[in-house]
Amino acid sequence: MEERRSTLGSCHVVEDILGDGSFGVVAKCRNTKTNNIVAVKVIRGKECFVHSAIAEIAVLRRLQCLDSDTCSIVQWNGFFFDKENICIDFELLDQSLRDYLDGTKSRLSVGELRPVLHQVATALSHMHSIGIMHMDLKPDNIMVVDRHQHPLKVKLIDFGMAHPISVVKQGACMGTMYYCAPEMLLGAPFNECIDVWALGLIMAELATGCILYPGQAPYDVIRFVEDDQSDQKLFISLIKSTLTLDVCNRIKAREVLEHQFFASMSLWVTLPVPSPDKGGGLRQFHPT
Repeated sequence: MEERRSTLGSCHVVEDILGDGSFGVVAKCRNTKTNNIVAVKVIRGKECFVHSAIAEIAVLRRLQCLDSDTCSIVQWNGFFFDKENICIDFELLDQSLRDYLDGTKSRLSVGELRPVLHQVATALSHMHSIGIMHMDLKPDNIMVVDRHQHPLKVKLIDFGMAHPISVVKQGACMGTMYYCAPEMLLGAPFNECIDVWALGLIMAELATGCILYPGQAPYDVIRFVEDDQSDQKLFISLIKSTLTLDVCNRIKAREVLEHQFFASMSLWVTLPVPSPDKGGGLRQFHPT
């Protein structure tokens, strides 16, 4: 399987290896029967991976009722066996959103990210409507169809963690730590809203170029969430107050300093207010 130009199953000639993981590899293949270039996820024949593959295929079968293009979900072409390995056949897409950001820019403008987020939200909405949640939403699992096409068209991929909403058990912790909702990290009951939490984190990451809640353990992420939630609301409130179009209602610099966003600062530098009556007014400087 490691050799390029080897054949998977009866008709999939391997042209390149697109990625790998503990489960196996994703290969770029040419189907000699159709001459189509596809992406084949090759899952190793170990028992734990086989169970995961069977569950993923079950989810993909349920997703077949959705239109791939309209719903922004990768097209699934079926599966086949290569010796003891299970091979899942998908349409070939260009690159992950993560790679797109790393290769072009670290963040997107509002105009660029709006259609991307709309498409991802569309995919989640359709999935949730048929009782499936993704459970591992992140930029790595959002594929750009064609990096040269604008606005960007994206599709959701990788349903290895996806589960029917009705069978998810409390206490299950799946997905990638940075994008896990707090209720999952705390072992509390959860539902498809965990996907919406991940979508919100992706929104922030696309806009700022930074992962909002980094952490190597659940405690770290929860701590970031607790510290950041109130600050976020106050920060947004401050931005809105400074960007008010009505000049009469736009806050003054002194009101900025008095805003609750700064209330948690442990050290304050108090500056006297200049007073023209006491000689402390504004001075006009001239070049020498």
